[in-house]
Amino acid sequence: MKFKHAMLTDIGNYRKLNQDYAGFSENGNGYAFGIVCDGMGGHAHGEVASKIAVEKFITLFDSQDFNGMSNKDINRWLRNSVNEILNEMVEYSNDHFETKDMGTTLTAILFTKVGAFVVNIGDSRTYKLVGEDLHQITQDQNLWNSTPEAERNDMKISGLYSEVNEVTFWKVLTSALGPQKTLRIDTYYIEEMKGIYILTTDGIHDYMDNDLTISTLGNKKIKLKDKAFYIIEDAKENVSTDNLTILIIEVE
Repeated sequence: MKFKHAMLTDIGNYRKLNQDYAGFSENGNGYAFGIVCDGMGGHAHGEVASKIAVEKFITLFDSQDFNGMSNKDINRWLRNSVNEILNEMVEYSNDHFETKDMGTTLTAILFTKVGAFVVNIGDSRTYKLVGEDLHQITQDQNLWNSTPEAERNDMKISGLYSEVNEVTFWKVLTSALGPQKTLRIDTYYIEEMKGIYILTTDGIHDYMDNDLTISTLGNKKIKLKDKAFYIIEDAKENVSTDNLTILIIEVE
């Protein structure tokens, strides 16, 4: 497999600090790893949490030999890696007490010889371009998605559904990565790896125009770094109020 990638982050129009962090790495055995984290803006030192998560995960990837590992082994490695990151955050916060409440979302994708594996915490997202559809692989870990399906259906029937989606309350995270956060690790498996993937923070996907994003990603005449720029600019024009980070990965 061959990998191309473009990574871009923007502080946005309203924040004084960029708490997003992202990374991408390849090793010599045909494996690749991409990750995007969004430090929690309402908490002190979210930028520390996101940086620790990205740098530690990439270090773990770079030192790991995946040859001969089964799907179950790789899934276990992803979960163990998250716990190692959490341990490092706890140790850091013990030395820097002011960071005890730090936290971050995390979405990452690992490309191996047996498929692609996605790990997700919080509400950053991983998508794959499938034909003319932008397929969302991950599910946001928030109050709306934690609400029982029957209750959500009642809201839709009552006509409150569109209003509910606009209420910030329902986007409150139910899981995040940090010393004092509730943690739930979701993993996903993709058998057919070839294609275009994007990993985004909510400063992008909550504001981007999906049709425009699909058109941009599918345009072979546009360079990857320019695609990243156009998608961020679209979200900013749609009045994104957050930091914006995107990682585009093209697998051939």
